Amino acid sequence: MGIAGKAVGASAVGAVAGAASADATARNRLQRIIDTVARQESRLAWAAGDRPDDTTVLVTDLADGWIPPGIDIPASGTLLEPGRRRGDLEALLGEVKIAVTHTPDRYVPKADESVPTSPRPRHAPEIEELGWELGSATRFRDGLPRMAHTLAKAASSGTGVDGLEVEELHHYLRDIGERVLDAYPGAVDPKDVGNWQLLAAIDALIRGDRVGANYHLAWFQACMTSTTGSQH
Repeated sequence: MGIAGKAVGASAVGAVAGAASADATARNRLQRIIDTVARQESRLAWAAGDRPDDTTVLVTDLADGWIPPGIDIPASGTLLEPGRRRGDLEALLGEVKIAVTHTPDRYVPKADESVPTSPRPRHAPEIEELGWELGSATRFRDGLPRMAHTLAKAASSGTGVDGLEVEELHHYLRDIGERVLDAYPGAVDPKDVGNWQLLAAIDALIRGDRVGANYHLAWFQACMTSTTGSQH
């Protein structure tokens, strides 16, 4: 082989090595994202992947891609917009260049470095009249405590909420969350998921987190009516 041939061969080897190194770096970054959310809720399946446009999408297969409350989202992650979807984690991710997953039986190591988190990824198309829509959704909602509608109206109007009522709300939030996660993945009741979304929206609004309230309510609205016309 001549000098030119050797140079081409070395260049090809270098390109392969560089691609492998970049792939390993991307995979490690995605693994840190997955570990961050799995440490917070290891009972769910998670997946994160880099799409062709270099956005990083984070999904779970609960409720078509909705991320429950209480999960701090890595700032570099993008969440799915509210909508009805079919399929497993791979289908939810869509086209990606590389992906990392977590299964509920997987050991999650302790964090060796912190991953910045942000409420911004919980973006969803803005709901006009958020307070009115939340009040309407919680009125006479089967399975919701009576105080949910009262709190929704109070949080929307800014009239103030009693601390004991907030504690009670958090109690209901924990209960409904445990009920859903205990039934996951095969026996989740969509009505329970819908109630969890509504309670999460109320809690976010009480805390002044309109982005979070909008996110949870938008998911409730998107999933409320199935393709067959049945409701949560």
